Amino acid sequence: MRLKSLLLGGGLLLSTLSWAQSTTSIASNGKKVLKGKIEMNTLMNDSAFAWFYSGVNKYQPNENMLNYVKDNRGKFNVVAVVGTWDDASRRALPALYKVMILAGSPDEQILTYGADEKLQTNAPQDYKVKKLPVFIVFREGKEIGRINSDEEDTIESAMAKILLKANRKEKE
Repeated sequence: MRLKSLLLGGGLLLSTLSWAQSTTSIASNGKKVLKGKIEMNTLMNDSAFAWFYSGVNKYQPNENMLNYVKDNRGKFNVVAVVGTWDDASRRALPALYKVMILAGSPDEQILTYGADEKLQTNAPQDYKVKKLPVFIVFREGKEIGRINSDEEDTIESAMAKILLKANRKEKE
């Protein structure tokens, strides 16, 4: 794998790992669909995904919740299942990446899979996704929670709650 770093507005550095390409098609709403494992440099460098770059730069996470995620950054991984054609995914995915970047999380801590309109991802396992986007939080290979965009919480708040619950359970 090859490591690539991208400089975002405000001097924010985003490193990305190069992965196998996803397949591309067009959704019924005319937006570009990536299906399969998504490379962040694809989202950063393809003008069809300008929403990703601008969304990462615009999102301002809650500092307290972000600090809790940061304090636990080595204790979890995230699988993001999104639709590049889906408006909710277009809002939530950049927010997730901004949180992960500011928490100092390594690139290997997040995997992103694009889904088509039938919610098919070509992922190596079935994540049982019923609605997009969904961010599945894992600890030591076990799912400890899911974040859906229809929640009233921010990404960092929902993640902090999942981590807090898992930490409490671990201490029992």
